[in-house]
Amino acid sequence: MAVMIKKSDFLGIPSEEYRGILSLRYQVFKRRLEWDLVSEDNLESDEYDNSNAEYIYACDDAEEVNGCWRLLPTTGDYMLKTVFPELLGDQVAPRDPNIVELSRFAVGKNSSKINNSASEITMKLFQAIYKHAVSQGITEYVTVTSIAIERFLKRIKVPCHRIGDKEIHLLGNTRSVVLSMPINDQFRKAVSN
Repeated sequence: MAVMIKKSDFLGIPSEEYRGILSLRYQVFKRRLEWDLVSEDNLESDEYDNSNAEYIYACDDAEEVNGCWRLLPTTGDYMLKTVFPELLGDQVAPRDPNIVELSRFAVGKNSSKINNSASEITMKLFQAIYKHAVSQGITEYVTVTSIAIERFLKRIKVPCHRIGDKEIHLLGNTRSVVLSMPINDQFRKAVSN
C-alpha cells in the first residue's frame, strides 16, 4: 500500500478527504479512546476546525484517510490556550507566529508497523510536520498529548520537553501532558529515512 501525504488548509481541503479526517478522528478519539466529544454522523469536529486550521494527512491508494494532524497558529485561539489553560500552570500560553499547535493526531488502527515502535503512516506524518515547519519558518510545535505519545517521541528521539506545569493530567481516560517540540537538526535526524 502506498502512503500519500497531503496538506491543505480548511478552506481548500476536498470535502471527501475532510470527511475522511473527521471519520478517522471519530474512530480514534470517540470510539477507541472513549473521549467525551460531540460528534454527529460518526464524524468528530470542533470549533477549531475553522479557517485558521491546516491539516496534514495520509491517504492510501484508495484515497482513504488513515492518518492526520491538525495545525493551529498560536496567534489566535487554539486548544492549549482556550480549552486547557490550567495545564500551563503559571506559564503564559505561547503567542508567536513561529509556534504552532499540533492537535488531533490520529492514525488508523490497521496501519502496518515498519518496526516495533511506529507505522509507516506515523513516520511519514512526523516527516511531513518537520518539512512543513522548515518550509513555513515554524520554530516550535506545542501539543497536549498522551504520555504514550511522549514516550514514543522520546523512543524515536524527536526532541520534546514538557512545558506548563509539567505534570501529568487525566483528560477523560487519557494521561496527558503539554509538550514543546523544537524544530531542529535532532528532529530532522529522528524522522529521516
